[in-house]
Amino acid sequence: MMKVLVFGEILYDVYGDKYSIGGAPFNFAIWLSRMIGTKEALTMISALGNDDLALKALEFAKKEHIDTSLIELSTQFPTGKALVFLNEDKIPDYIIEENVAWDNIIFNEQVSQALNLDYDIFYFNLLAQRFSTSYNTLKKIMQKVKAKFKVFDMTLRKEYFTKEKLFEALNFINVLKVNEEELELIKKLFYPDFKSDVKQILALIQKDFNIPYIFLTLGEKGSCLQSLNGFFTQNARKDIKLVDTVGAGDSFCASLSYALVKNLSEEKILSFATEMAENVIQLQGGTTLFDFHQIKKRYF
Repeated sequence: MMKVLVFGEILYDVYGDKYSIGGAPFNFAIWLSRMIGTKEALTMISALGNDDLALKALEFAKKEHIDTSLIELSTQFPTGKALVFLNEDKIPDYIIEENVAWDNIIFNEQVSQALNLDYDIFYFNLLAQRFSTSYNTLKKIMQKVKAKFKVFDMTLRKEYFTKEKLFEALNFINVLKVNEEELELIKKLFYPDFKSDVKQILALIQKDFNIPYIFLTLGEKGSCLQSLNGFFTQNARKDIKLVDTVGAGDSFCASLSYALVKNLSEEKILSFATEMAENVIQLQGGTTLFDFHQIKKRYF
């Protein structure tokens, strides 16, 4: 049975009086748990407040067969929220509330015990490291966790990154997933004079940080992969009716992670992950369910 450990934020996007549960690690966990199809094969390490939003989040997670035993309930910090609004140019913008529960994930005995197990996948991102408590907890986990695939989805948000944290992550992982903006940040921080194309920068990152798999999402242009077997590309479909891009990257990352464990070829991994993301963007909401089993049957 596949075993997965996910570390990171659970938060609510707030649009006026509408609350939508999310957070990249949580979206990733939901999609991967659905693909695995086994109860509590996926465990999430996070923190919520002692409030109604937390109860709803836990209920939703359990319904998606996620093991919630390592999601802490804080009496000191509230459940996280991201406040979405239109800026001066009428473009959606957001404020991610700070010093909330997921900023303060504690390394407790239960987390320590969970690290005695072997995992197929360990997933984490950059945003969940923004405050020292969660960052230090993650560092302890990274020192002990045993996982075949260590997956890092950058999840670049606002100013919530440091070169040091990114350097540590890149040196730890064997699977990296980035979008174009995140790749530009890596170039700016580590290769400021590099002027060549995508293929060459991915090969350079792979060599310098010893990362066997680097996935790059390219929006309407599709996706690509730099692996130890070479460079692979996947074009996006032209007939997509875009509704909502929220959660597309998370479903892509969950799909590639599942496919890696199932030992698919590079071409099929890219094709499967891209097809899953293409379906997600045609629906409102990052975890809206569709009949993905028909897609899955064609690959596995």
